[in-house]
Amino acid sequence: MKQLIALVVALAALPLAAQEATQSAASAASTNTVSNTAATAKIVATINGEQITQEKLDGLYARLGTQMREQYDKNGGKQAFLENYLRKRLLVQEALKKGFDKRPDVQADMEAAKEATLFDRYVRDVVASSIVSDADIRKYYDEHPSDFARPESAKVRHIVVLANGAGPKPKSEESALEILKGVYTQLHAASAAASANGADEATQQRLLVARFSDAARQYSEDGVAEKGGDLGWNDRGAFDPEFEQAAFALTKGHMSGIVKTRFGYHLILLEDKRPAGTEPFEIAQPKIREMLMAQRAADVVESVTRLTNELRASSRISVYPENIN
Repeated sequence: MKQLIALVVALAALPLAAQEATQSAASAASTNTVSNTAATAKIVATINGEQITQEKLDGLYARLGTQMREQYDKNGGKQAFLENYLRKRLLVQEALKKGFDKRPDVQADMEAAKEATLFDRYVRDVVASSIVSDADIRKYYDEHPSDFARPESAKVRHIVVLANGAGPKPKSEESALEILKGVYTQLHAASAAASANGADEATQQRLLVARFSDAARQYSEDGVAEKGGDLGWNDRGAFDPEFEQAAFALTKGHMSGIVKTRFGYHLILLEDKRPAGTEPFEIAQPKIREMLMAQRAADVVESVTRLTNELRASSRISVYPENIN
């Protein structure tokens, strides 16, 4: 049940319904038609004939809220986002197929969402631009470097076999170690064979990730086994000390030997690593804007009120209270 709730929350957070539902009929009619541009675009997925391009995926990912994007960055990145997007798109397609978007109440909600989006974006990008300017954002970034310090981080997978009678299939330490030795031997032999057959390094790494993921699903004994042992991105300091020392000592695309921790015996695969540094301004900018807007919310409200008063004074408005029930 918790997993189902988490999935629903993740799907609901995607920037799809409000922005795209207003285009439902037109989108449904055009999704199977590939333009000259789309024909040359990189396709990341197809769903019932509808093509999702890399450009569209990048755009959707960029429009995520700051906190949601950070969560995805640490837990599967665009691949995980795409999986949730496809699930949401399936429901949207089903709704369109059944004419759900033609219901008056649904159309009213879509129109309200469209209006709310236009209002919010205009206030943020136009009305409040003099209150929180690009120069203000840059100034904050330059004056608070510690806020954007980024620790060394690693994207890892692991296979863990629990020992000391723990786990779904209780076993001794000796049995747990023997199981993992067998898995290591299989994976190491497969990698050696790929190298002997002339596969380049990138191909060897892709094959290792695929085989490691399959082995994790078969042998690993923790909650991420079904995800191929994917632990996502984690900063230094997030792991058990023995695990962390082994993981951060690896080079990208390589697998560790057997590592013992208080949880059991592990094999670790380092998919990628990011050095410690400073978060780029382009990534920090939306977060800074949100923070400064919140700090200056009273000024934003005052500007909105002043502008609407001016617009009301120069507009022709009639109100008929006798018709309000």
